[in-house]
Amino acid sequence: MALRRGFKWDATNSRLSVYVDGTEVARLDNADPYITSLNGLTVTTGNLINTAGDHRITAGNYRLGAVSPFSTTEPTSAMCFYDAATAPVGTITTSSVLYAAAGVLRKLIADGTDSAVEA
Repeated sequence: MALRRGFKWDATNSRLSVYVDGTEVARLDNADPYITSLNGLTVTTGNLINTAGDHRITAGNYRLGAVSPFSTTEPTSAMCFYDAATAPVGTITTSSVLYAAAGVLRKLIADGTDSAVEA
């Protein structure tokens, strides 16, 4: 019988899973190749929401998109954009977005203007 709600510790894989209505919704483990100690959090369903405070990264990178390794020296304390599977289109009225497409960092501003970010 599947766990309906609660926590499950998997000692074999050093993993703590959180279940809601029989679905694993979050997992704390060290399976992420960019984590060097048991500090990883994987959200498998839904969003990670912070209602107060900052998301701070002191010794790593903030990564958006399908992560792939760097071919040479990897940066630290950087925001890394990986090519978007689907580029945004149209106006977003009150916001702007940065994304990568074909290896180019692009921006979409509130009026719908889509352009490359200037170097």
